[in-house]
Amino acid sequence: MPLQKERTRIIYETCLGKSVRAYQWQELKNQLVSARLPLTVENLRFVAKCKRIAPRKVITSHVLNLVVESATDLSGEVKGAVIKDYIYKKYPSISKHKFYRVFRSMGMNYRNDGTYSISELGEVLYKLFA
Repeated sequence: MPLQKERTRIIYETCLGKSVRAYQWQELKNQLVSARLPLTVENLRFVAKCKRIAPRKVITSHVLNLVVESATDLSGEVKGAVIKDYIYKKYPSISKHKFYRVFRSMGMNYRNDGTYSISELGEVLYKLFA
């Protein structure tokens, strides 16, 4: 359910832990609209987590689309080997070092036989594609 206009910025700033300027907020809203993500609390929390994970990266609708598309394709609980095959088939330019490093930097150990939920992998996918 989309939120009221003035509340969305406050929710995002609360999740992010700092205030954002008006032009930054407007750009973020435009990127969410371009990625066809409604302004819901869950989406704002996810974007705030992504911004904390990679603070120097600009959040773009292209990257958000990749994350949403990957999460849709890999719905539910997924084995590590399936995730790895999916990423390398769809985006072969990602190096193996980056793949493993992203998991490690998120505090997760990657295992081929490990099971991961999509909610856990959202930030990992964002960091892979950003």
